[in-house]
Amino acid sequence: MEEAGRLLNYDFFCLVSADLARPAFIASDEQKAGIARYFDGGWREIDYRARTEPQQPLGRLYLDHRAVDAEERLNSAVYNELYRPLNMANYAGIRFNVGGEEWFCSASRGEDKGVIDGFDASAFKQVARTAIRVASLSARLQQSRAGGMLEGLASSGTPAVIINHAGHVSSVTPAAERIFGRDFGVKDGVLWSANAADAAGLAGLALSARSGGPVSRSILVRGQDRRHPVMVTASQVVGAGLDALPGARLLLVLSDLGKQDSAIPAALCSLFDLTISEADVATMIADGLEVTEIAVRRNVAASTVRAQMKSIFRKMDINRQVELARILARLKV
Repeated sequence: MEEAGRLLNYDFFCLVSADLARPAFIASDEQKAGIARYFDGGWREIDYRARTEPQQPLGRLYLDHRAVDAEERLNSAVYNELYRPLNMANYAGIRFNVGGEEWFCSASRGEDKGVIDGFDASAFKQVARTAIRVASLSARLQQSRAGGMLEGLASSGTPAVIINHAGHVSSVTPAAERIFGRDFGVKDGVLWSANAADAAGLAGLALSARSGGPVSRSILVRGQDRRHPVMVTASQVVGAGLDALPGARLLLVLSDLGKQDSAIPAALCSLFDLTISEADVATMIADGLEVTEIAVRRNVAASTVRAQMKSIFRKMDINRQVELARILARLKV
């Protein structure tokens, strides 16, 4: 897009989300820096473009020198203090829909290059239509990729959840629905738990989906009425190139750590040289039991359980309970 903009004699050529309260844009790094100044500087409230452009019908060419009175435009603070210094004085844009959300394909250039009109406006419109088709195709590819992934996971009986770019749950496999309950599941379109301690982790996953950055993490969800926690392992859904566009962002695989598997203790003994007692304690720790509960179940002192925990963590080269739960979740696969 940057190269296309240069060929058309523009300083900026990019795609920008129409939701200016949650900015997202596809542009070169240099252009992103300029756009960031707009959002960071609080110009939206007095921006004549932000006021007039959304009033245009979808697909109609918007030229700011025609949409706004010349005196207002040339004397405004946003024009003189932001647009002119950043070579964004003259602007053209088209608003379009992709994945159920509105975006702008926009171009701008310095004051010295003149307003965008005539042949330049016509050329921009043609190139913008191509950019819009590419964006729409990319969003459909992302959705198709996520749909195929979820279908495969559902067929294999894997408990999985797809989180979209807005941090909302877009799809859930039947196996995941069976893990959900009154204390953990989907509420108002997002993952929810009755346990307040789970809120930060679940909110962090939603934030990661919205930010679009690389994600590979696991969290424990304890819920409220359930005895055993659920391990939620998140990984990024690789996009189709235009990752700021609407689409699936995170794949969450759920593991019910309360499921019994006699092979787990044996695997722990074999892989990490744990004793039988340590393997038993390790599974209870991963199930979310407290030291006192484990001590009662095993009919030993709490100090004995703590000593076994230290030995388990040392042998397995881990430092936290969540790491132990992650290992056991993988052994169950």
